Amino acid sequence: MLFNSVHYLIFAPVVIFIYFQIPKRFQGLWLFIVSLYFYAIFRIPFLILLVFSFVITKLAVDYMEETQSKNKKIFWLNVAVWSNLSLLFVFKYLDFSITVWNQTFSFTPCDPEFVQKSGILLPMGISFFTLQAVSYAVDVYKGVVERAKSIFHFGLFLSFFPQLVAGPILRASDVLHQFLDSKDFTKDNLKHGLKQLFWGIFKKTFIADPVSYVIDPIYANPTEYNWIAMWIAAFLFAVQIYCDFSGYSDIAIGTARILGFHIPKNFDRPFLSGTLSELWRRWHISFSSWLRDYVYITLGGNRRGEILAYVNLFITTFVSGIWHGADWTFVFWGTLHSTMMVVEKFVFKFETMRNAWNKVPRYIQPIYPVGVFVLSCFFFRAKATSEVPTGMGITNIMLERAFTGAIGQFPQMSLSLVALVGFLFFVDIMQDQKEDRFAFITDHLYFLVPTCILLYVTSFIIYSVTVSSPFLYFQF
Repeated sequence: MLFNSVHYLIFAPVVIFIYFQIPKRFQGLWLFIVSLYFYAIFRIPFLILLVFSFVITKLAVDYMEETQSKNKKIFWLNVAVWSNLSLLFVFKYLDFSITVWNQTFSFTPCDPEFVQKSGILLPMGISFFTLQAVSYAVDVYKGVVERAKSIFHFGLFLSFFPQLVAGPILRASDVLHQFLDSKDFTKDNLKHGLKQLFWGIFKKTFIADPVSYVIDPIYANPTEYNWIAMWIAAFLFAVQIYCDFSGYSDIAIGTARILGFHIPKNFDRPFLSGTLSELWRRWHISFSSWLRDYVYITLGGNRRGEILAYVNLFITTFVSGIWHGADWTFVFWGTLHSTMMVVEKFVFKFETMRNAWNKVPRYIQPIYPVGVFVLSCFFFRAKATSEVPTGMGITNIMLERAFTGAIGQFPQMSLSLVALVGFLFFVDIMQDQKEDRFAFITDHLYFLVPTCILLYVTSFIIYSVTVSSPFLYFQF
Protein backbone atom coordinates (compact mmCIF):
# COMPACT_ATOMS: atom_id res chain seq x y z
CA MET A 1 0.00 0.00 0.00
CA LEU A 2 1.36 3.40 -0.93
CA PHE A 3 1.49 6.13 1.72
CA ASN A 4 0.69 8.64 -1.02
CA SER A 5 -2.70 7.19 -1.90
CA VAL A 6 -6.36 7.58 -0.96
CA HIS A 7 -6.20 4.00 0.29
CA TYR A 8 -3.66 4.92 2.96
CA LEU A 9 -5.37 8.19 3.90
CA ILE A 10 -8.41 6.06 4.77
CA PHE A 11 -6.49 3.04 6.09
CA ALA A 12 -4.31 4.87 8.65
CA PRO A 13 -7.08 6.75 10.53
CA VAL A 14 -9.23 3.59 10.67
CA VAL A 15 -6.33 1.49 11.97
CA ILE A 16 -5.41 4.10 14.59
CA PHE A 17 -9.02 4.58 15.73
CA ILE A 18 -9.67 0.85 16.15
CA TYR A 19 -6.26 0.36 17.81
CA PHE A 20 -7.22 2.62 20.70
CA GLN A 21 -10.79 1.29 20.97
CA ILE A 22 -10.13 -2.43 21.27
CA PRO A 23 -9.00 -4.13 24.52
CA LYS A 24 -5.30 -3.53 25.08
CA ARG A 25 -4.47 -7.23 25.03
CA PHE A 26 -5.53 -7.32 21.36
CA GLN A 27 -3.60 -4.21 20.24
CA GLY A 28 -0.53 -6.19 19.13
CA LEU A 29 -2.64 -8.72 17.25
CA TRP A 30 -4.51 -5.93 15.47
CA LEU A 31 -1.25 -4.29 14.38
CA PHE A 32 0.12 -7.61 13.16
CA ILE A 33 -2.99 -8.33 11.06
CA VAL A 34 -3.14 -4.87 9.47
CA SER A 35 0.63 -4.95 8.82
CA LEU A 36 0.27 -8.19 6.85
CA TYR A 37 -2.68 -6.67 4.98
CA PHE A 38 -0.65 -3.52 4.27
CA TYR A 39 2.12 -5.60 2.69
CA ALA A 40 -0.20 -8.01 0.87
CA ILE A 41 -1.75 -5.08 -1.03
CA PHE A 42 1.38 -4.87 -3.19
CA ARG A 43 1.39 -8.56 -4.18
CA ILE A 44 0.04 -11.37 -2.04
CA PRO A 45 2.83 -13.85 -2.98
CA PHE A 46 5.40 -11.41 -1.55
CA LEU A 47 3.80 -12.02 1.83
CA ILE A 48 5.26 -15.52 1.77
CA LEU A 49 8.78 -14.07 1.67
CA LEU A 50 8.11 -11.81 4.64
CA VAL A 51 6.66 -14.68 6.66
CA PHE A 52 9.60 -16.91 5.66
CA SER A 53 12.04 -14.24 6.84
CA PHE A 54 10.59 -13.85 10.32
CA VAL A 55 9.88 -17.57 10.81
CA ILE A 56 13.36 -18.80 9.81
CA THR A 57 15.05 -15.98 11.75
CA LYS A 58 13.01 -16.56 14.90
CA LEU A 59 13.53 -20.34 14.86
CA ALA A 60 17.26 -20.08 14.15
CA VAL A 61 17.79 -17.52 16.92
CA ASP A 62 15.79 -19.66 19.37
CA TYR A 63 17.95 -22.69 18.60
CA MET A 64 21.04 -20.49 18.90
CA GLU A 65 20.00 -19.32 22.36
CA GLU A 66 19.01 -22.75 23.64
CA THR A 67 22.27 -24.52 22.77
CA GLN A 68 25.32 -24.32 25.01
CA SER A 69 27.79 -25.16 22.25
CA LYS A 70 29.61 -22.17 20.78
CA ASN A 71 29.96 -23.92 17.42
CA LYS A 72 26.24 -24.60 17.30
CA LYS A 73 25.50 -21.01 18.24
CA ILE A 74 27.62 -19.83 15.33
CA PHE A 75 25.92 -22.38 13.05
CA TRP A 76 22.41 -21.13 13.88
CA LEU A 77 23.55 -17.52 13.64
CA ASN A 78 24.76 -18.25 10.12
CA VAL A 79 21.44 -19.90 9.29
CA ALA A 80 19.58 -16.74 10.32
CA VAL A 81 21.98 -14.37 8.57
CA TRP A 82 22.51 -16.26 5.31
CA SER A 83 18.86 -17.24 4.93
CA ASN A 84 17.96 -13.57 4.79
CA LEU A 85 20.94 -12.53 2.66
CA SER A 86 20.23 -15.39 0.24
CA LEU A 87 16.67 -14.18 -0.03
CA LEU A 88 17.98 -10.71 -0.82
CA PHE A 89 20.46 -12.03 -3.39
CA VAL A 90 17.97 -14.16 -5.31
CA PHE A 91 15.33 -11.49 -5.64
CA LYS A 92 17.57 -8.45 -6.03
CA TYR A 93 20.95 -9.46 -7.44
CA LEU A 94 20.48 -12.74 -9.32
CA ASP A 95 19.59 -11.14 -12.66
CA PHE A 96 22.38 -8.57 -12.35
CA SER A 97 24.84 -11.39 -11.62
CA ILE A 98 23.64 -13.12 -14.78
CA THR A 99 24.17 -9.88 -16.73
CA VAL A 100 27.70 -9.56 -15.36
CA TRP A 101 28.40 -13.20 -16.31
CA ASN A 102 27.24 -12.69 -19.89
CA GLN A 103 29.03 -9.35 -20.29
CA THR A 104 32.30 -10.52 -18.74
CA PHE A 105 32.68 -13.38 -21.20
CA SER A 106 30.90 -11.61 -24.10
CA PHE A 107 28.31 -14.35 -24.34
CA THR A 108 25.44 -13.78 -26.76
CA PRO A 109 22.06 -15.55 -26.83
CA CYS A 110 23.49 -17.82 -29.52
CA ASP A 111 26.23 -19.13 -27.22
CA PRO A 112 25.50 -22.27 -25.21
CA GLU A 113 27.05 -20.63 -22.12
CA PHE A 114 24.66 -17.65 -22.32
CA VAL A 115 22.35 -17.50 -19.30
CA GLN A 116 18.85 -16.08 -19.57
CA LYS A 117 17.63 -13.74 -16.85
CA SER A 118 15.12 -15.15 -14.40
CA GLY A 119 12.79 -12.16 -14.64
CA ILE A 120 12.05 -12.35 -10.91
CA LEU A 121 10.23 -9.29 -9.57
CA LEU A 122 11.81 -7.32 -6.73
CA PRO A 123 9.53 -7.60 -3.66
CA MET A 124 8.73 -4.35 -1.89
CA GLY A 125 10.83 -3.74 1.21
CA ILE A 126 13.01 -6.84 0.91
CA SER A 127 16.18 -4.72 1.27
CA PHE A 128 14.85 -3.43 4.57
CA PHE A 129 13.24 -6.32 6.42
CA THR A 130 16.08 -8.75 5.59
CA LEU A 131 18.68 -6.36 7.05
CA GLN A 132 16.47 -5.83 10.07
CA ALA A 133 16.28 -9.60 10.61
CA VAL A 134 20.07 -9.92 10.25
CA SER A 135 20.73 -7.20 12.83
CA TYR A 136 18.31 -8.87 15.27
CA ALA A 137 20.10 -12.23 14.99
CA VAL A 138 23.55 -10.66 15.42
CA ASP A 139 22.44 -8.51 18.36
CA VAL A 140 20.94 -11.48 20.18
CA TYR A 141 24.13 -13.48 19.56
CA LYS A 142 26.24 -10.64 20.99
CA GLY A 143 23.93 -10.24 23.99
CA VAL A 144 22.97 -6.71 23.01
CA VAL A 145 19.25 -7.55 23.20
CA GLU A 146 17.09 -10.37 24.51
CA ARG A 147 15.36 -12.54 21.94
CA ALA A 148 11.71 -11.94 21.10
CA LYS A 149 9.19 -13.53 23.46
CA SER A 150 7.33 -15.31 20.67
CA ILE A 151 7.21 -15.68 16.90
CA PHE A 152 4.23 -13.31 16.95
CA HIS A 153 6.28 -10.75 18.89
CA PHE A 154 9.16 -10.97 16.41
CA GLY A 155 6.80 -11.05 13.43
CA LEU A 156 5.26 -7.75 14.52
CA PHE A 157 8.72 -6.23 14.96
CA LEU A 158 9.68 -7.23 11.41
CA SER A 159 6.37 -6.43 9.70
CA PHE A 160 5.31 -3.23 11.52
CA PHE A 161 3.49 -1.48 8.68
CA PRO A 162 4.66 2.16 9.01
CA GLN A 163 8.31 1.27 8.30
CA LEU A 164 7.95 -2.10 6.58
CA VAL A 165 8.50 -1.11 2.96
CA ALA A 166 11.19 1.60 3.08
CA GLY A 167 12.45 1.88 6.63
CA PRO A 168 13.76 3.17 8.89
CA ILE A 169 15.57 -0.11 9.55
CA LEU A 170 14.58 -0.80 13.15
CA ARG A 171 16.98 -2.10 15.78
CA ALA A 172 15.61 -4.65 18.21
CA SER A 173 17.27 -2.77 21.07
CA ASP A 174 15.30 0.36 20.19
CA VAL A 175 11.80 -0.95 19.61
CA LEU A 176 11.38 -4.68 20.31
CA HIS A 177 10.38 -4.03 23.91
CA GLN A 178 7.84 -1.42 22.77
CA PHE A 179 5.73 -4.12 21.13
CA LEU A 180 5.22 -5.80 24.53
CA ASP A 181 3.52 -2.76 26.06
CA SER A 182 -0.07 -1.65 25.59
CA LYS A 183 -0.51 1.91 24.39
CA ASP A 184 -2.75 4.75 25.48
CA PHE A 185 -3.83 7.60 23.26
CA THR A 186 -2.11 10.88 24.20
CA LYS A 187 -2.42 14.37 22.78
CA ASP A 188 1.36 14.76 22.88
CA ASN A 189 1.88 11.72 20.64
CA LEU A 190 -0.88 12.97 18.33
CA LYS A 191 0.66 16.45 18.09
CA HIS A 192 4.20 15.30 17.34
CA GLY A 193 3.01 12.45 15.15
CA LEU A 194 0.78 14.65 13.00
CA LYS A 195 3.47 17.27 12.61
CA GLN A 196 6.01 14.76 11.31
CA LEU A 197 3.50 12.78 9.26
CA PHE A 198 2.20 15.78 7.34
CA TRP A 199 5.66 17.27 6.89
CA GLY A 200 6.49 14.00 5.15
CA ILE A 201 3.37 14.17 2.98
CA PHE A 202 4.22 17.78 2.11
CA LYS A 203 7.76 16.89 1.02
CA LYS A 204 6.59 13.96 -1.10
CA THR A 205 3.45 15.44 -2.66
CA PHE A 206 4.37 19.09 -3.10
CA ILE A 207 8.12 18.91 -3.79
CA ALA A 208 9.34 15.42 -4.76
CA ASP A 209 6.55 14.64 -7.23
CA PRO A 210 6.54 18.07 -8.98
CA VAL A 211 10.34 17.89 -9.29
CA SER A 212 10.01 14.60 -11.17
CA TYR A 213 7.97 16.33 -13.88
CA VAL A 214 10.92 18.68 -14.48
CA ILE A 215 13.78 16.18 -14.47
CA ASP A 216 12.20 13.05 -15.98
CA PRO A 217 12.23 14.44 -19.55
CA ILE A 218 15.88 15.49 -19.13
CA TYR A 219 17.05 12.07 -17.97
CA ALA A 220 14.93 10.41 -20.67
CA ASN A 221 16.27 12.61 -23.53
CA PRO A 222 19.48 14.31 -22.36
CA THR A 223 20.65 15.11 -25.90
CA GLU A 224 17.80 17.60 -26.29
CA TYR A 225 18.89 19.77 -23.34
CA ASN A 226 21.82 22.10 -22.70
CA TRP A 227 24.64 21.71 -20.17
CA ILE A 228 22.88 23.85 -17.56
CA ALA A 229 19.90 21.50 -17.73
CA MET A 230 22.19 18.58 -16.88
CA TRP A 231 23.27 20.21 -13.64
CA ILE A 232 19.75 21.37 -12.81
CA ALA A 233 18.51 17.81 -13.31
CA ALA A 234 21.21 16.35 -11.06
CA PHE A 235 20.62 18.96 -8.34
CA LEU A 236 16.85 18.63 -8.45
CA PHE A 237 17.11 14.85 -8.33
CA ALA A 238 19.15 15.22 -5.13
CA VAL A 239 16.29 17.36 -3.78
CA GLN A 240 13.73 14.86 -5.04
CA ILE A 241 15.30 11.78 -3.48
CA TYR A 242 15.81 13.66 -0.21
CA CYS A 243 12.19 14.79 -0.06
CA ASP A 244 10.94 11.43 -1.30
CA PHE A 245 12.86 9.22 1.12
CA SER A 246 12.90 11.51 4.15
CA GLY A 247 9.21 12.14 3.43
CA TYR A 248 8.52 8.41 3.65
CA SER A 249 10.50 8.20 6.88
CA ASP A 250 8.58 11.15 8.32
CA ILE A 251 5.24 9.52 7.49
CA ALA A 252 6.41 6.23 9.01
CA ILE A 253 7.77 7.81 12.19
CA GLY A 254 4.75 10.11 12.53
CA THR A 255 2.23 7.29 12.11
CA ALA A 256 4.12 5.15 14.63
CA ARG A 257 4.27 8.07 17.09
CA ILE A 258 0.50 8.54 16.99
CA LEU A 259 0.19 4.83 17.82
CA GLY A 260 2.54 5.35 20.76
CA PHE A 261 5.78 3.96 19.29
CA HIS A 262 9.03 5.92 19.24
CA ILE A 263 11.12 5.23 16.14
CA PRO A 264 14.55 6.91 15.86
CA LYS A 265 14.84 9.62 13.21
CA ASN A 266 16.22 8.61 9.83
CA PHE A 267 17.34 11.98 8.41
CA ASP A 268 18.98 14.96 10.06
CA ARG A 269 19.17 17.71 7.41
CA PRO A 270 22.04 16.08 5.47
CA PHE A 271 22.47 18.91 2.95
CA LEU A 272 23.67 21.18 5.74
CA SER A 273 26.66 18.90 6.41
CA GLY A 274 30.21 20.23 6.34
CA THR A 275 31.86 17.05 5.05
CA LEU A 276 30.85 14.02 3.01
CA SER A 277 31.21 11.69 5.98
CA GLU A 278 28.92 13.96 7.99
CA LEU A 279 26.41 13.95 5.15
CA TRP A 280 26.27 10.15 5.24
CA ARG A 281 25.89 10.16 9.02
CA ARG A 282 22.85 12.40 8.56
CA TRP A 283 21.41 10.58 5.52
CA HIS A 284 19.39 7.37 6.02
CA ILE A 285 20.75 7.17 9.54
CA SER A 286 19.33 3.72 10.26
CA PHE A 287 21.16 2.23 7.25
CA SER A 288 24.38 4.19 7.78
CA SER A 289 24.57 2.98 11.38
CA TRP A 290 23.70 -0.56 10.21
CA LEU A 291 26.66 -0.50 7.82
CA ARG A 292 28.92 0.85 10.55
CA ASP A 293 27.93 -1.82 13.10
CA TYR A 294 27.53 -4.88 10.89
CA VAL A 295 29.96 -4.25 8.01
CA TYR A 296 32.66 -1.73 8.99
CA ILE A 297 33.19 -2.98 12.55
CA THR A 298 32.85 -6.62 11.47
CA LEU A 299 35.64 -6.07 8.93
CA GLY A 300 37.81 -4.70 11.71
CA GLY A 301 37.00 -0.99 11.56
CA ASN A 302 40.07 1.06 12.36
CA ARG A 303 41.50 -1.46 14.84
CA ARG A 304 43.93 -3.10 12.43
CA GLY A 305 45.96 -0.20 11.19
CA GLU A 306 45.49 2.83 8.97
CA ILE A 307 45.65 1.06 5.60
CA LEU A 308 43.04 -1.54 6.53
CA ALA A 309 40.86 1.22 7.99
CA TYR A 310 40.81 2.87 4.55
CA VAL A 311 40.04 -0.48 2.89
CA ASN A 312 37.22 -1.18 5.33
CA LEU A 313 35.76 2.29 4.79
CA PHE A 314 35.91 1.82 1.02
CA ILE A 315 34.19 -1.59 1.21
CA THR A 316 31.50 -0.33 3.58
CA THR A 317 30.62 2.66 1.41
CA PHE A 318 30.75 0.51 -1.71
CA VAL A 319 28.27 -1.92 -0.13
CA SER A 320 25.97 1.06 0.37
CA GLY A 321 26.17 1.70 -3.37
CA ILE A 322 25.23 -1.80 -4.52
CA TRP A 323 22.57 -2.05 -1.80
CA HIS A 324 20.76 0.79 -3.55
CA GLY A 325 20.42 -1.12 -6.79
CA ALA A 326 21.61 -3.97 -8.98
CA ASP A 327 23.06 -2.09 -11.93
CA TRP A 328 26.42 -0.80 -13.13
CA THR A 329 25.29 2.75 -12.36
CA PHE A 330 25.11 1.88 -8.66
CA VAL A 331 28.50 0.16 -8.83
CA PHE A 332 30.04 3.41 -10.12
CA TRP A 333 27.95 5.48 -7.70
CA GLY A 334 29.27 3.42 -4.80
CA THR A 335 32.82 3.60 -6.13
CA LEU A 336 32.65 7.40 -6.40
CA HIS A 337 31.46 7.83 -2.82
CA SER A 338 33.86 5.16 -1.52
CA THR A 339 36.81 6.89 -3.12
CA MET A 340 35.81 10.34 -1.88
CA MET A 341 35.24 9.04 1.66
CA VAL A 342 38.71 7.50 1.74
CA VAL A 343 40.30 10.65 0.32
CA GLU A 344 38.45 12.78 2.85
CA LYS A 345 39.52 10.57 5.75
CA PHE A 346 43.13 10.72 4.57
CA VAL A 347 43.14 14.51 4.09
CA PHE A 348 41.47 15.28 7.41
CA LYS A 349 43.86 13.10 9.38
CA PHE A 350 46.26 16.07 9.14
CA GLU A 351 45.52 18.62 11.82
CA THR A 352 46.44 21.54 9.58
CA MET A 353 43.87 20.45 7.00
CA ARG A 354 41.17 19.99 9.65
CA ASN A 355 41.88 23.40 11.13
CA ALA A 356 41.88 25.03 7.70
CA TRP A 357 38.54 23.46 6.83
CA ASN A 358 37.02 24.41 10.20
CA LYS A 359 37.86 28.04 9.44
CA VAL A 360 35.70 27.94 6.30
CA PRO A 361 32.32 29.58 7.07
CA ARG A 362 29.69 27.03 8.04
CA TYR A 363 27.31 28.19 5.32
CA ILE A 364 29.98 27.56 2.64
CA GLN A 365 31.17 24.12 3.80
CA PRO A 366 28.10 22.22 2.48
CA ILE A 367 29.01 23.17 -1.10
CA TYR A 368 31.65 20.42 -1.13
CA PRO A 369 29.64 17.42 0.17
CA VAL A 370 26.46 18.45 -1.63
CA GLY A 371 28.49 18.99 -4.81
CA VAL A 372 29.82 15.41 -4.61
CA PHE A 373 26.31 14.13 -3.93
CA VAL A 374 24.87 16.04 -6.89
CA LEU A 375 27.64 14.74 -9.16
CA SER A 376 26.82 11.19 -8.08
CA CYS A 377 23.18 11.76 -9.07
CA PHE A 378 24.23 11.48 -12.72
CA PHE A 379 24.79 7.80 -11.92
CA PHE A 380 22.06 7.25 -9.36
CA ARG A 381 19.10 8.43 -11.44
CA ALA A 382 20.15 7.20 -14.89
CA LYS A 383 17.98 4.49 -16.42
CA ALA A 384 17.98 2.78 -19.78
CA THR A 385 15.67 4.15 -22.47
CA SER A 386 14.48 2.85 -25.83
CA GLU A 387 17.26 4.80 -27.54
CA VAL A 388 20.01 4.24 -24.94
CA PRO A 389 19.86 0.63 -23.68
CA THR A 390 21.87 1.09 -20.47
CA GLY A 391 21.83 3.42 -17.49
CA MET A 392 25.58 4.00 -17.87
CA GLY A 393 24.92 5.14 -21.43
CA ILE A 394 22.59 7.86 -20.12
CA THR A 395 25.15 8.78 -17.46
CA ASN A 396 27.94 9.15 -20.02
CA ILE A 397 25.81 11.36 -22.25
CA MET A 398 24.78 13.62 -19.37
CA LEU A 399 28.31 13.93 -17.97
CA GLU A 400 29.71 14.78 -21.38
CA ARG A 401 27.09 17.45 -21.98
CA ALA A 402 27.43 18.81 -18.44
CA PHE A 403 31.19 19.35 -18.76
CA THR A 404 31.42 20.46 -22.39
CA GLY A 405 28.97 23.35 -22.48
CA ALA A 406 26.50 21.55 -24.74
CA ILE A 407 23.66 23.58 -26.23
CA GLY A 408 20.00 22.65 -26.29
CA GLN A 409 16.72 23.29 -24.51
CA PHE A 410 16.45 24.85 -21.05
CA PRO A 411 14.18 22.98 -18.63
CA GLN A 412 10.82 24.46 -17.72
CA MET A 413 10.33 25.14 -14.01
CA SER A 414 7.51 26.94 -12.26
CA LEU A 415 8.28 29.70 -9.79
CA SER A 416 6.11 27.89 -7.23
CA LEU A 417 8.42 24.86 -7.36
CA VAL A 418 11.49 27.05 -6.90
CA ALA A 419 9.77 28.71 -3.92
CA LEU A 420 8.89 25.34 -2.37
CA VAL A 421 12.46 24.08 -2.71
CA GLY A 422 13.65 27.31 -1.11
CA PHE A 423 11.11 26.85 1.68
CA LEU A 424 12.40 23.31 2.27
CA PHE A 425 15.95 24.55 2.85
CA PHE A 426 14.66 27.45 4.96
CA VAL A 427 12.88 25.02 7.29
CA ASP A 428 15.94 22.76 7.48
CA ILE A 429 18.14 25.74 8.40
CA MET A 430 15.65 26.84 11.06
CA GLN A 431 15.49 23.32 12.51
CA ASP A 432 19.28 23.07 12.48
CA GLN A 433 19.55 25.91 14.98
CA LYS A 434 20.21 25.06 18.62
CA GLU A 435 16.76 26.41 19.38
CA ASP A 436 14.41 25.13 16.69
CA ARG A 437 12.68 28.35 15.65
CA PHE A 438 10.35 26.53 13.29
CA ALA A 439 9.06 24.31 16.13
CA PHE A 440 7.91 27.41 18.00
CA ILE A 441 5.26 27.88 15.35
CA THR A 442 4.34 24.29 14.52
CA ASP A 443 4.05 23.13 18.14
CA HIS A 444 0.98 25.28 18.66
CA LEU A 445 -2.19 23.31 18.01
CA TYR A 446 -4.08 26.33 16.69
CA PHE A 447 -1.61 26.35 13.80
CA LEU A 448 -0.93 22.62 13.53
CA VAL A 449 -4.49 21.27 13.32
CA PRO A 450 -5.80 23.57 10.52
CA THR A 451 -2.58 23.05 8.56
CA CYS A 452 -2.85 19.26 8.85
CA ILE A 453 -6.51 19.32 7.85
CA LEU A 454 -5.69 21.49 4.82
CA LEU A 455 -2.83 19.18 3.76
CA TYR A 456 -4.99 16.10 4.31
CA VAL A 457 -7.87 17.41 2.19
CA THR A 458 -5.54 18.70 -0.52
CA SER A 459 -3.62 15.41 -0.66
CA PHE A 460 -6.88 13.44 -0.72
CA ILE A 461 -8.06 15.47 -3.72
CA ILE A 462 -4.71 15.11 -5.51
CA TYR A 463 -4.56 11.34 -4.96
CA SER A 464 -8.18 11.04 -6.09
CA VAL A 465 -7.61 12.62 -9.51
CA THR A 466 -4.05 11.55 -10.25
CA VAL A 467 -1.62 8.76 -9.41
CA SER A 468 1.28 9.94 -7.28
CA SER A 469 4.54 8.25 -8.20
CA PRO A 470 5.72 5.46 -5.86
CA PHE A 471 8.42 6.32 -3.36
CA LEU A 472 11.84 5.99 -5.01
CA TYR A 473 13.27 3.72 -2.33
CA PHE A 474 10.58 1.13 -3.06
CA GLN A 475 12.84 -0.05 -5.88
CA PHE A 476 15.70 -0.68 -3.45
